[in-house]
Amino acid sequence: MERAAARGKYSPLYEHLKTLPYDRWSATFDDLEKLLGFELPDSARLSRPWWANGASRGGHSQALAWEMAGWKTTDVDMEEERVTFVRN
Repeated sequence: MERAAARGKYSPLYEHLKTLPYDRWSATFDDLEKLLGFELPDSARLSRPWWANGASRGGHSQALAWEMAGWKTTDVDMEEERVTFVRN
């Protein structure tokens, strides 16, 4: 699964999280779009489940990126369009 995260659509996020020297990172959805080089899907802004952890249980490719990098999402603020990642 880690190989898929490193090669997938969300690999820039995977690579970024792997290199962070701290255990908590907060980003706006715009920050993530700049990092990824493409716009997040509408569902990222409209549906909290898009940010759910659980890629190893059949979740989404975006979750695979952060989970295989050793992180999980917390504090998803849909109104402010901000998410916090914490290292596992």
